Amino acid sequence: MSRAAPHSAPQPASSQSTGPDGRAVRGARSGALRGAASGKGAARGLTLFEVLLVVALIGVMTGGVLLGSGALGGAKLRSSATLIAAGVRLGLSRANATGRPTRMVFDFEERRVILEESATRMLREKDDGESTGAGADPATEAERAAREYAEGLVKAPRAPRARFRPMKAFGFDGDDGEAGRGLESGIVLRQVQTEHDGEPRTQGRAYLYFFPGGGTERAVIQLQQGKKDDGLTVLVNGLTGATRIERGWVELEPPRTDDDLGERSE
Repeated sequence: MSRAAPHSAPQPASSQSTGPDGRAVRGARSGALRGAASGKGAARGLTLFEVLLVVALIGVMTGGVLLGSGALGGAKLRSSATLIAAGVRLGLSRANATGRPTRMVFDFEERRVILEESATRMLREKDDGESTGAGADPATEAERAAREYAEGLVKAPRAPRARFRPMKAFGFDGDDGEAGRGLESGIVLRQVQTEHDGEPRTQGRAYLYFFPGGGTERAVIQLQQGKKDDGLTVLVNGLTGATRIERGWVELEPPRTDDDLGERSE
């Protein structure tokens, strides 16, 4: 007796189909479902670590911008100080070459530095607190009025004062043809004190004189960037005319006298 073949359970319909070349191809439906699942995973939100990383990168970039602007301001300060130092050397050379005094003009309002030379000799005077030109002809109306008032107090014959004119060798660099050189943008004159000044000047004009034979005045020229309480000081040696640039504010030291040396202690 023949045994009947066991009845096989019905199998689920295969998700495979046959392609034109006879190979089995998986159902498009299951592939679409897997693709949708993977797409949902790709659209997840940022993790806390990624957010912190982005914040850190923004902080680094911001710090770089701030440091860059500070370095730019420092470069402008240094450039303006170097301009003044170069003007001092040129003024000394000019006085020696021509045998006539020259002077450097510091214009606070215009933020300019001007070199001027004289066609005549000039007497060196010690400023008594009212003098504004150390033996030179006043350049502005305020200086002229102050000079006339001071001279009116003492009636005595006086030698004619030296008259100065701008040197073409030191600038006219602007489009308007103004004399001298302008400081870098954002850089201002804080104060200027020369040997003939009793007090530092902070407005109007200040003057530094150079004489034939290499003589000049001790001076300090303070530069600052805008209203920041920091800057550079250009120091001028009265004996040699050498300049030195120092960080911060340096005041003009009083002249040394024999009394300053004192006596050797026993």
